[in-house]
Amino acid sequence: MSTKIAVVGGSFVDIYIYGDEPHGCEVVEDCGGSGLNVAFALHQLGLQVFFFSNVAKDHRATFLLNKLQRFGFDTNHITVKDGETGLHISFNDRTIAVKRGVNDLDVDVDWKVVSECSFAFINTEVSKRTIENFLKNFQGKIFLDAGPRHILSDDIRSLHEDLILIGNESQCERIACDVIKMGPSGARWNELHIAGDGLAHPYTTGCGDVFDAVLIFSLLKGEERRVALEKAVKVSQEASKSFKSALAKAQAVKDLLEDVEAGLSTSP
Repeated sequence: MSTKIAVVGGSFVDIYIYGDEPHGCEVVEDCGGSGLNVAFALHQLGLQVFFFSNVAKDHRATFLLNKLQRFGFDTNHITVKDGETGLHISFNDRTIAVKRGVNDLDVDVDWKVVSECSFAFINTEVSKRTIENFLKNFQGKIFLDAGPRHILSDDIRSLHEDLILIGNESQCERIACDVIKMGPSGARWNELHIAGDGLAHPYTTGCGDVFDAVLIFSLLKGEERRVALEKAVKVSQEASKSFKSALAKAQAVKDLLEDVEAGLSTSP
């Protein structure tokens, strides 16, 4: 699938701490940021992704860029700016600290490159000015995730005529979303509801990003809403069972989707 998509979002280094005893904890360090996770998952699914984001000239950026490049991910549109690369820390799957760093700066978008894309994804990890500017100037369909910050205004739809707004239940209490992610309860697209398994799985960080990527990929393949939503729910659910980092979930998304599709094809 050679579809081109522009993704504008944050880049962070993620540190995950699992356990309760200081000398018995497991510490996982990986690339992260919801924008990066969605971009990487879409890349794994075979789309041509142009990812626009900020990092700084520091050891975190070196770690992040080197790892992405080893996976064959295009980092040419990640801009190096003065400051600190973003840092996210979680403890037993609960976020305890976020240093936004250069994610607070406006993202430099190459509009010549973006003009080749009919689709785009953006979320609230970037500055509000970057979001509003992108919505006003992009010519194709935009998937906008309201997370992770509550910075969107009620009139956000007035900035772009072809917008699919995605968010979790708390985010969608403030603005009218098309797609609502409901955790173990599944997801809803207006009146359409796909139930989840109702279970609390241990590794939920980044599952919303996997959901977004699978939903977008399925829709761009021409699948109907019910099918796309069901696949997004099931793949994100499977990802939460054993993959500890968000990027590991994004890296596994192709295999997870194939397993889900195989299961759906054999269902009565």
